[in-house]
Amino acid sequence: MLWQRALTAAVGIPLALALIYLGGWWLAAATALLTLLALREFYRIIAAAALRASAPDRASAPNRASPPAAPPGIVTAMRLAGYLLALLIPAGATLTASPSVTHLALAAAVFLALVSVLALRTRLTRLARVPAPYLGLPIGALALPAILSYLIHLRLLQGPPVVRLGLSLPSGACLLFLVFAACWATDTAAYGVGRAWGRRKLWPSVSPGKTVEGSIGGLAASAVVVAAFGRLFGLELHSALVLGLLLGVTGQLGDLAESKLKRVAGVKDSGSLLPGHGGVLDRFDSFLLNAPVAYYYLYYTLGA
Repeated sequence: MLWQRALTAAVGIPLALALIYLGGWWLAAATALLTLLALREFYRIIAAAALRASAPDRASAPNRASPPAAPPGIVTAMRLAGYLLALLIPAGATLTASPSVTHLALAAAVFLALVSVLALRTRLTRLARVPAPYLGLPIGALALPAILSYLIHLRLLQGPPVVRLGLSLPSGACLLFLVFAACWATDTAAYGVGRAWGRRKLWPSVSPGKTVEGSIGGLAASAVVVAAFGRLFGLELHSALVLGLLLGVTGQLGDLAESKLKRVAGVKDSGSLLPGHGGVLDRFDSFLLNAPVAYYYLYYTLGA
């Protein structure tokens, strides 16, 4: 319901702004908690997807004993590894002020994803009698802690303080705020424009409610909002516009990717923690691509 979304935003936005400003261990603790909750929902989705993947085998041979979904010990170990990384990577990022561990974890997740694609293409999972969705466990255990830790790395980016209205704001806090502003603007505009003028479906098999018109509205809103705040924070207009367009695209791609995962698993929402929004992954799916994209763009292009 709309009032539930508004209530969640009324609580969540001031809290997010406070954490962005404070940074340090406050942001690290919030990132670790966010990652733990996201991993918990991700594991539930993977379990649901694995159950669906094994359903045809049980239907075709109801009297045959179903093979184990996956070795329970390995599954438990992968889940615990993800929870441990959810604590260690944000702590390491804050303690060392270095993204090297995050880069390594993300590179390992990409490598495992490529190996998983190869395994699926060569039907190795069928030979091993393990449902293919379980390949996502080690990827998620590495990727989610690494990706969400880019929120910390954005906050740690160095630059001259931004002085506005008599307040001296850390440059990293301003840059991290841009990512949140882009996500909020994209989601709000895509929803509003889609409801008002949406006619053509964007990807109906994955997310029936999303429209092309809404997507364009979200992209435009991200560009305008990031350009406006970027100029306020001292960024060049063309750089802020490019960043806004990038975040408008990647934010929606993250949303669609999470919708696709839920479709595969046959679930509507990743959870129910946030009234009006669903779960943590439902609310922060657009951050999963926006945070690393913004970090690399600002670090390498702007020299922040």
